[in-house]
Amino acid sequence: MNKLISILVSTLVLVISFGMNAEAQLAKKGKFNGKFAVAGKVLSMHMKGKAPGFILAEYYGHTTNDAGSGIFHMNSNKCHFAVEVTQMPKTVGNGLCTFRDSDGDTVTFRGYAKGTLGGATDATMDLVYGTGKYAGITGSGWYKATPVPSFEQGTFQVFGRFGGSYKIP
Repeated sequence: MNKLISILVSTLVLVISFGMNAEAQLAKKGKFNGKFAVAGKVLSMHMKGKAPGFILAEYYGHTTNDAGSGIFHMNSNKCHFAVEVTQMPKTVGNGLCTFRDSDGDTVTFRGYAKGTLGGATDATMDLVYGTGKYAGITGSGWYKATPVPSFEQGTFQVFGRFGGSYKIP
């Protein structure tokens, strides 16, 4: 009887383990959408008279995928962006963001943004690099960022939505 119980328990453990591994697999291609929040600071600013002309910023944050799993779900991120004030208050910017998942695997995107200084931003992104399960990733997408009140001078906080598609070889 003990042997039978051991076999049944072992079988159950194997079935559950297989199911968890199968569920943890990331689809080789797909679509994504979700929410993000970041907080950052201005690293450097070049002035045009009394107005900012060029801003270098760094920020950290996190993402959640609306599906509740998959790419960009419960990721932390770090970004560096250069923003030029083209004609006050209009801005254009570009930079890189790297996202890390719970396994330590990363995805990097290059973003191209247009917006207003201290206001909302609309952007496109290209997925350009990945490690681990994301190695060789390509894809593109969009994001919309809306600032929330800054907690202290020289910092900024942003909330937004994103979406797009990806492919992994």
